[in-house]
Amino acid sequence: MRNVTMIVFAILAATAVFAQGMGGRVPMGGDDGGDTLMLQTNKGLFALRSGVLAKYTVNPLKQAEVLQLFGPAPEMPPDATDRTAMQKYATEMQRRRAPAIMLSQDNALLLIVGDGFARINQDTLEVEAVADLRPAAPAGGDGTATTGARRPEPAPGYLLDKHTLYLVRNTEILALSITDGKILSRLPLPKEMQRAQGGPFTGGARGADGERPPRGGDADNRSAPRADR
Repeated sequence: MRNVTMIVFAILAATAVFAQGMGGRVPMGGDDGGDTLMLQTNKGLFALRSGVLAKYTVNPLKQAEVLQLFGPAPEMPPDATDRTAMQKYATEMQRRRAPAIMLSQDNALLLIVGDGFARINQDTLEVEAVADLRPAAPAGGDGTATTGARRPEPAPGYLLDKHTLYLVRNTEILALSITDGKILSRLPLPKEMQRAQGGPFTGGARGADGERPPRGGDADNRSAPRADR
């Protein structure tokens, strides 16, 4: 087994936007694993959990490759009173637990984990394109970008049309090129569709027919199996 350690979404580390979603709490046992997405193609069986993608061969079932999207998970700080270390640890763990979707098209896997997008080669698990989906920070009074608390993104509503992936997120809809990861356009959602940035979520995003979008699948069949630990 080849263990591929590559920080696909390193650009997200510069601004730790997920930490505030935890309310300062850190799971004492480390990452709880979150949800697991599974998808089978003619190239193998793929599983995604906590920012780690694993590829298996079937008949017989064998593990072939592992890709750590954010690099190795950090160890929990030994001193729980060290607020700086604990906050850094919480941020890293929350990034890995961000809601995700996994799709397939041709020989590519399309992954979205929180604010990061990646296109992965199904044969080699090589990263072919990445994108940072965070909206631009608003400018302050002096014209410079400001950073502030932002609700972590849930799994987006999505529609894949050939080489364009449309995503409905907390407050916006965007069109993303899966070929090179470029954001083609983005628009704010109508205010009636935007989630309140205050209270809790009451459920995931829904499609045009009112149904919740699945958490894994391919462009034509979006009811791929899902397993939870």
